[in-house]
Amino acid sequence: MRMRMRKTVGVTSFLMTGLLAVGFLCHRLHIEYRREQAIMCMAENLYHEGRGEKVGHQYLLGMLTLARVADPDPQWPKTICGVVGQDRQFSWTLDYRLATKRGEQEKWEKAKFIARDLVLHAWVRFLLPRGWACARFYKRTDGKGVSKKSQKFFDARLFPVGQFGSHSAFQERRGCKYPLPTT
Repeated sequence: MRMRMRKTVGVTSFLMTGLLAVGFLCHRLHIEYRREQAIMCMAENLYHEGRGEKVGHQYLLGMLTLARVADPDPQWPKTICGVVGQDRQFSWTLDYRLATKRGEQEKWEKAKFIARDLVLHAWVRFLLPRGWACARFYKRTDGKGVSKKSQKFFDARLFPVGQFGSHSAFQERRGCKYPLPTT
């Protein structure tokens, strides 16, 4: 009887350990899946918003996107895909254009590299420039891709904090509750 109990306890322990290992593995795979999803959303945004920009300027575009995710203000979604897909925030999403037909493969690969680098290392290796602690918006300096309604919003509620490449960064005139780290 005792021998049978020991075997039952041993088998039960083995099965429980196996179940814990499978659960842990599933959790890790889910985390990795979510990270890859975030990287792809960021890459899509960098590709459409800044594929003609210098690498450093693309990093700034990405950091401004991440600034919205990091800001605890309820107006911003808490995921990269949520920020990128937020209604009327990025003109390319209005056309529902994903970068599936990439005629510029090299620029797509660069966008993916920068996106991965930002997702893995933002706020450690990369910070917003000094004076941009409350910057959450950007637009092209030539006004391309900005609707009249958006232009009115920029004029009424935002002011510029800096320019990079063909874009300008903006913050709300009222400031922000949650300034982010800068250089």
